[in-house]
Amino acid sequence: MSLFWNTQASGGETAPSSLLVRRSIRKYLDEPVPDKLVEQVLAEARWAPSARNTQSTHVYVLSGRPFDKFKNDLHKYSEKDVPVVSDLPMGTRWTPPQEARITELMDIRSTWCAAEEERRGLEPTPPPANPMVAGAAIHGAPLMLVLAFDTAISVHTGCFDAGIFAMAITLAAHERGLGTCIVGSAVRYSELVHKHVPGLENKSVVMGIALGYPDTEAPINLFPRSRARLEEYVTFVR
Repeated sequence: MSLFWNTQASGGETAPSSLLVRRSIRKYLDEPVPDKLVEQVLAEARWAPSARNTQSTHVYVLSGRPFDKFKNDLHKYSEKDVPVVSDLPMGTRWTPPQEARITELMDIRSTWCAAEEERRGLEPTPPPANPMVAGAAIHGAPLMLVLAFDTAISVHTGCFDAGIFAMAITLAAHERGLGTCIVGSAVRYSELVHKHVPGLENKSVVMGIALGYPDTEAPINLFPRSRARLEEYVTFVR
């Protein structure tokens, strides 16, 4: 059973699936991921469904010096609070229930992690003065996958296919002892992504996915999670 298994998130199942055990990883070990392992993850993820089997999602693996340069530029842009210009619209409006879930997540995460750090006698982690600046480090992951699709296809199809493909990547990575975190904010500056990732001509970037070996002792990777009750989002029409 995974160290990250959490019965609060599962409903108490005794044999959790990868979907229930997997979680977003926000702190990684300083350890490179072999290319062969990345290839295995992506080879499995390609079996994700796509519109009419078009397999429209392109993946770019950003690591090493190019990744370092990208993060450095992202840090500078974030510090200067450069206005966001992304390939796809990023403005989001949430409903009151969704806002409540965001607030609950942030409260639980900060409270639980602070208590855990105190329990272990760890140095308290101060909240970042600017989350976007802190986020430029991409959680310390050794690499990031950049997902994109051809501008010739519809945004609806491209985004839908990329979303399914992203979920397949996170599950395939988890099965191999890797952690992931979908980081949409990392690709909010189109100029930077296209500057550091070759081959993006005539493509729209959808998201980034941090990938690496999870730090299984980090409190930020262990806080309890919750999910909405089925009756909040499921309607049976008989």
